[in-house]
Amino acid sequence: MARTLVHQKADIITRGESAALKGLGILLIASHNLAHTLGVTGHDCNEYNFEYGSAQALFDCLAHPGPNILLQLSTLLGYCGIYIFLFLSAFGLVRKYEQGSSKMLAPHTFVWKHYTKLFKLMIIGLLAAILVAYCFHSPMLPNKRYWVAQMLMVTNWIMPPYRYVFPGPFWFLGLMMELYIIYRLVLYVPRGGAAWRRWVWPLVFAIVCLAPQIWFRDAGREMILLRYNFFVAGLSFSAGLLVARYGGIPRMSRWAWAAVCALMTIAFIVMQKTPVMWIFSSIVATAAMIALVKSFGNAMMKPFVWVGGISSFLFIMHPVVRFFALEMRGQIDNHLLMVLYMCASLLAAVAYRRLLSAIHWK
Repeated sequence: MARTLVHQKADIITRGESAALKGLGILLIASHNLAHTLGVTGHDCNEYNFEYGSAQALFDCLAHPGPNILLQLSTLLGYCGIYIFLFLSAFGLVRKYEQGSSKMLAPHTFVWKHYTKLFKLMIIGLLAAILVAYCFHSPMLPNKRYWVAQMLMVTNWIMPPYRYVFPGPFWFLGLMMELYIIYRLVLYVPRGGAAWRRWVWPLVFAIVCLAPQIWFRDAGREMILLRYNFFVAGLSFSAGLLVARYGGIPRMSRWAWAAVCALMTIAFIVMQKTPVMWIFSSIVATAAMIALVKSFGNAMMKPFVWVGGISSFLFIMHPVVRFFALEMRGQIDNHLLMVLYMCASLLAAVAYRRLLSAIHWK
């Protein structure tokens, strides 16, 4: 029996592949958030603004790999995990509200629903992070008034945001709230809506996000503020919308996907040479990660799918575990510290999921 177009579109990214992508993305993010504090490259990553020194550090560690190569790559590239979550978020919103059985809610109800979902996921982890930071007298703990801003998920707009988003990775929650609002008010296209809206608005959104980044490419303060907010999502989020609506991922063999991953990875590295190419490299990183997961066999897929199933809990708990890891920094080998940190974070994520399930709060 011939497949219908709907069935073909359902196979663009399977549920297993989506879970594996989440697993890959959160492992990159969690490892990066410790690695970049270890000082193994002498430079931080080009996540929020472009620094030629960071780009050169990437080229140097690839040209002259040493025993710290994995920690160096995690420091300089691990942040790219956020791009796959941006892509999957847009993909999932289209599947759920435009092509699935879920009825779209009124704008205020839609935003409140997603805010409360993120709040319930975050609040116990945030309180745990505050408690642990107090116990360790951590300099990362901001003024109490910014805790309220984090609960409201608006710290992204406070200048400079990296001083006040606590614990650090939670800035992403504010970014997601911005994207939920933009999707519901602008990017959502109901069934029977004008066909042009399905592709025009994602392109407009991408342009609106890219243009100010290109303009401020050499301005550190302004660029940092832009990339702590929805501007960083322009390409990956728009790509998720377009792929879900139109398809666009061909069927190929695993080896062909591995070749695509290699080509996209090379292209991404080359694009780190200049600020403008770096701004556009997020979509290439997204394509590389999708190709990588599509090249996985069943044995390779299973652990990433499992991690993907606890990715949201791991996102909340790994910053809490990181406080303990930072206390051990310099006392044990960095590689051993990373292994212990990742294992403890996974265990904490599993425990956190069970806790929220037990109190029926997730």
